[in-house]
Amino acid sequence: MNASTTFLEKHMMPLVVRVGSNRPLTIIRNAMCACMALLIIGSCSILLSNLPWAPLANIMQPAAPLFNTIFNVTTGIMGLLTAASVAYYGAQEYRQDVFVSIATSVSLFTLSQYQFTAGGGYQLNVEGLGTSGLISAILIGFITLKTLALFKAKKITIRMPKGVPDAVSESFTSLLPALFLLIIFSILVVVFHFNINVVIARIMSPVTYVLNSAPGYALYHMLCALVFFCGINSQVVIGVAMPFLMQNGAMNEKAFQAGEQVMFAATNATDAMIWAGGTGATLGLVILMSLKAKSQYFKKLGRMSLAPGVFNINEPLIFGTPVCFNPLFIMPFILTPGLLAAATYLMMQYGIIAMPHVANLPWTTPSFLIGFLMTGGSLSTTLWSFMITIISMLIYFPFFCIADKQLYEKELQEAQTQEMA
Repeated sequence: MNASTTFLEKHMMPLVVRVGSNRPLTIIRNAMCACMALLIIGSCSILLSNLPWAPLANIMQPAAPLFNTIFNVTTGIMGLLTAASVAYYGAQEYRQDVFVSIATSVSLFTLSQYQFTAGGGYQLNVEGLGTSGLISAILIGFITLKTLALFKAKKITIRMPKGVPDAVSESFTSLLPALFLLIIFSILVVVFHFNINVVIARIMSPVTYVLNSAPGYALYHMLCALVFFCGINSQVVIGVAMPFLMQNGAMNEKAFQAGEQVMFAATNATDAMIWAGGTGATLGLVILMSLKAKSQYFKKLGRMSLAPGVFNINEPLIFGTPVCFNPLFIMPFILTPGLLAAATYLMMQYGIIAMPHVANLPWTTPSFLIGFLMTGGSLSTTLWSFMITIISMLIYFPFFCIADKQLYEKELQEAQTQEMA
C-alpha cells in the first residue's frame, strides 16, 4: 500500500495539478458554478409545483403557473446563461473586454439556435436556449474568445482617434471580429441549415454514453475520490463532468414538467446523495469514529466531524485522520463511492428506486433529505439514501478497526511512558 501512495504522489499528483490548472477547464468549471444558483432556483420551483404531500400540493396548486414560469426563465435558458458565463470568465482569464465578449457570445449562440422550418422560413428554437444547447453554448463561448483574441493580436481592428471614450473605442475594436463571426454563423444556419446542437450531440455521444452507464458513472465517482485522496479538490474531475450532469438534470426536470418519463439517473442531485458526508461517502466513517472508537483521538475527531459531515463537509475528517495519502484508507475511500454510484444507477434504471426529477439542490443538503426532495418524496429513494450511509459504515468498518486499534495502542503506550516519567 505504501508503494501505491508513493506512486500516486509521484505520478498522479502532477497530472491532476496540470488538469486542474488547465485554463479552458477552469473557465468551464467557473462558468458552470456561476449558473448553479439560478439552476437551484429552477429546481426548487419544480419541487414547489409538485409537492409530495397531497394536502399541501392542493394548497400550492394555484401557484403552479408562477413556479413553472420561474423554471422557464432559469433552467429553461440554461444554454443562454452558459454562453454568457463562459464568455465572462474566459474574458477575465484571457484579459479581454468582458462586455464585448459576453455580447458577442450571446448573439452568436442565439443565432445558432435558429432553425429552418417546414414552411421555408426560420424561427428561434426556444428549446435550444435551454438544455439541448448547453454544450453548444460552451463551444461558442470559446470560439468567440479565440476569435476576438486573434483579431486583436493581428491588429485587424477599427482604431478610433484619441479622445474617443474607452467604451466606444472598445466596441469598434470588436466590430470586425463580431461581424466576421455573425456572417459565418449566418451562412451555416441559413445556407447550409446547420444544426449545431445535433452535430455536437453526435460528437459528444461517446462521453455522454460513458457517463450515462453504471460503469462510467462509478468510474467518475472513483476518480473524484482518487483526486481528493491526493489532497486536491475533486472539482478538478467534477468540472469536466458537470456540463453533462447539468444537462441530464435539466432534461429530467423538463420531462417531468411536461408529464413525460424521466430518463437520466446521473445528475448533480444524485451525486450529492451518493456523497453522504462528502467525497468518499465518509459519513459512515464519521459515525463509526463517534460511536465505536476506542482511541480518544478518533472519538473526539468523529464527534467534531459529525455535524459538518451531515452537511457533506468532510475536510476535518480527511485531513484530521488523515485519509489523504493514508494507505489504509485508499481502498474504501475510492471503492465506496464507486460501488454506491453503480448500485444507485442500476436501481434507478430498473425502477427499483425513483429517478430524480429535481436536479439541483445545495450540495450541503443532508444526503437523506436529498433522496426525499429530488424524487418528490419517493419512499424507495428516501430509504436508499439512508442505506447509503449504512453501506458506507459496513465498507469502512474493517479498515476503521485496524486504524483505531493502531492508534489506541499508540495512545496506551504514550500514557504508560508519561506515567513512568
